[in-house]
Amino acid sequence: MKKKVKQYAHQIEVGTIDRPKVLKNFSRMLDNQIEKIVLFLLEQQGLLASKLTKLGEQQDALEERPQISKITELREVYRGVGHDLLKLLFFVEMNAIGLRKILKKFDKRFRYRFTDYYVKTRANHPYSQLQQVFKHVGLGAVVGAVSRNLHELQDRQGSYLSIYDSPSLPLQINSLNKFPKLYAQHALIMQEELPAPIEQRIDEEKYHFMSLLLNLANTFLYMVNTYIIVPTADNYSMSLGAAATVCGIVIGAMAVAQVFSSVYFSAWSNRSYFRPLVFSSIVLFMGNALYALAYDLNSLTVLLLGRLFCGFGSARAVNRRMGYGCCLARISDMVVLSSGLIEKAEKSKLEKDIKQPLLITSEEKKEDDEDPEADESEEAPDEFRQPATSMVSAYRLLTPSVKVQLLIYFMLKYAMEILLSESSVVTTYYFNWSTSTVAIFLACLGLTVLPINIVVGSYISNMFEDRQILLASEIVVCIGILLSFNIIIPYSVPQYVCSGLIMFVSAEVLEGVNLSLLSRVMSSRLSRGTYNGGLLSTEAGTIARVIADATITVAGFFGQSQLLNITLLPSLVICVTSIVATCCTYNSLY
Repeated sequence: MKKKVKQYAHQIEVGTIDRPKVLKNFSRMLDNQIEKIVLFLLEQQGLLASKLTKLGEQQDALEERPQISKITELREVYRGVGHDLLKLLFFVEMNAIGLRKILKKFDKRFRYRFTDYYVKTRANHPYSQLQQVFKHVGLGAVVGAVSRNLHELQDRQGSYLSIYDSPSLPLQINSLNKFPKLYAQHALIMQEELPAPIEQRIDEEKYHFMSLLLNLANTFLYMVNTYIIVPTADNYSMSLGAAATVCGIVIGAMAVAQVFSSVYFSAWSNRSYFRPLVFSSIVLFMGNALYALAYDLNSLTVLLLGRLFCGFGSARAVNRRMGYGCCLARISDMVVLSSGLIEKAEKSKLEKDIKQPLLITSEEKKEDDEDPEADESEEAPDEFRQPATSMVSAYRLLTPSVKVQLLIYFMLKYAMEILLSESSVVTTYYFNWSTSTVAIFLACLGLTVLPINIVVGSYISNMFEDRQILLASEIVVCIGILLSFNIIIPYSVPQYVCSGLIMFVSAEVLEGVNLSLLSRVMSSRLSRGTYNGGLLSTEAGTIARVIADATITVAGFFGQSQLLNITLLPSLVICVTSIVATCCTYNSLY
């Protein structure tokens, strides 16, 4: 197809063919190639299914007359099927890369947004073969069949419990069902090793679980330090002789320090997770101690210094990076334990290789633009695979899709910070709420997080695409902001509570979907190093909080009567901008 693209370019130059005919012919040719991929994929799935059927019959025969030699032989055959499946998955991966490259080359050569057109017209069609490349559901069925039968051969040993009966395995089954898609998005390099002993596997499971648990505990402390002061920040500021709206600076001081702490924590996490988390806990303790002593010392300076210490001890970048690594390692071990398809995957590769989009927008990375024929080779030069070395180089790797996702993350963090940080000031002015009433309201908002995420993760995400949920959530956030304005009619408690609930819930939904899509469209070079994708998203959210808290303090100079509308106006503008940007990049959000 590369040769055909060159041929089309020459024909257009000499005038033997026009551009509409080129688009028509190229679309037909690409449809045929994708059809070949899908049909071959289905054919190979059929062969694997036929082989599994025969193996199942042999396994049923062993139920009546168990023979150790036959069981061992059958296990080896199942492993052979697993390796065949891996080859098929490599086939999917290589063709996905080829599809991405040829679309990129066509857009670049003819300066035409053909990728957007092709994805829009093919991906959403009910008979889309492009969706087969995206989802390839049949591979998940093969993985499930091999997993179940191998589990029975290896672990049953006379017991009639299956993988479906064990309470510890549903997560493993879900991971296996998602494994083909995960594999197609991660270029994993497998090693030929024997499965680890059961005792070692149990130790690894405990290690990953404990690591994840400690990381979640540190994340919990971070969130507590961030928001526990919100209901009392205005009263605390007034008790020290400052205005109520200085609460914006008090709350935002932590975020200001976190802008800088995220960088050194990200760099530190390249070498260790344990030490930065210990350091984080110590600094957080010192910050909270200073914050508490500020009242007895009657010093606003000590109070702000305490909040700055809390920010310098906020290891948010480590939390996200470690949690992502633990989850990937956990998925890897689940596949090892349940299916036997992979003997052992290098954990360094799991951290190093991150999924990249199958289809990207027509705007290319800078390094690709520097070499017109860079995609002629199967692999990019080593320097093009190195991690970003600075914020500037990291920014240059951002495609329009990634920039939009970071804008959305900025928007939702800004809107959430405005809602939460000014809640005590607004409710005291309009409704004369006490500190305990504000705390109860914020607690009720927090209680919605878990059920909403369960509903979205278990049901809504299975019914709609992530990009559809993303756009719908943005619109609902915008509606919540509009309902929050105090215009003409007297401001009432039901209006404030309902609008706040709509904003908070929709923003929570938006955050999960946004981070999921961000991981898909981000360059693989941003998956490692100090200036990684986790740092960029953390910085975007932190800067949003800093600006939001500064907005609250600045708006306080206009009086508390104007505080609500002045702070909501930027939220509305940013939200509308993010919706427009999402619509412009909608077709590239895969």
